Amino acid sequence: MPPAAQMLAPAARSYRGAITRPDRWTTWAPRPGDILVCTPPKSGTTWTQTILSMLVHGGPDLPGKLPVLSPWIDADLGVPADEVSAALAAQPGRRVVKTHTPADGFPVWQDVTVIAVYRHPLDVFFSLRSHIANRSGPTGDNPVAWPLPDAIRAFVANGADLRDFDRDCLANLALHHEQTVLSGRLPELRPFHYADMLRNPRHAVAGLAAAAGIDADAALIDAVTQATAFSAMKAKAADYAPVGGTGFWKSDANFFDSASSEKWTGKLTQDDIALYEERLAALIQDTEARSWLEHGDG
Repeated sequence: MPPAAQMLAPAARSYRGAITRPDRWTTWAPRPGDILVCTPPKSGTTWTQTILSMLVHGGPDLPGKLPVLSPWIDADLGVPADEVSAALAAQPGRRVVKTHTPADGFPVWQDVTVIAVYRHPLDVFFSLRSHIANRSGPTGDNPVAWPLPDAIRAFVANGADLRDFDRDCLANLALHHEQTVLSGRLPELRPFHYADMLRNPRHAVAGLAAAAGIDADAALIDAVTQATAFSAMKAKAADYAPVGGTGFWKSDANFFDSASSEKWTGKLTQDDIALYEERLAALIQDTEARSWLEHGDG
């Protein structure tokens, strides 16, 4: 049996929501070398998981569907916890798992790599609207799905709630960034930005390999870059989308929305943008940190 990773610090607090279940962290017994992808929703999570899974497995031909190989570890999406646990335990070597929980909501383990990815909050907002519209079942009274003028104001104004952390809002996204990137809880964390990854996908693949300590030659980086291009992943959406092939989505392919930035252009009023900018400045007061969250290094 592979050795267990040593816990260096327990979770500092608990996050939960309609899908997020902190008790499900026990489905994963971390091993040294495991990789945890820690992102807010709609920030390049599935793309990053796929890249890392292909790098870990040495190429694009994965031994199973991504959601089975790389589950959302603290979410209840209808798959029994014991099935998730058994599928992870059966994998030899390094595993890749994901969470949308900030870093203070899970333990710190020795030799477990955490990869964080962020995206401009307004791009997240518009991607969430497409995401919710693609759900097959009822989505409840989710403010992100309201008519655009009401939805953007709710997204900007609503406060963070650790007991309802799946309720998407700017405050939850800023809190995720604060507790994961700015807190210093994960000293070896190397955050990535979706816009940078879009600008240079090959550089992103190479950077993720380096961050995870994966020895990837040029041929492997090229193969993974090609296999994780937007069109390639959309064409095989049932293999990559969370709970793909189960009917959870109206269209598995539409889970991959557009792979673009600045989705708000021509859609929000100047008043909407000013309200957003004022609120983000209050949530993240450091100018450089705020600029990076929006635009990355590019």
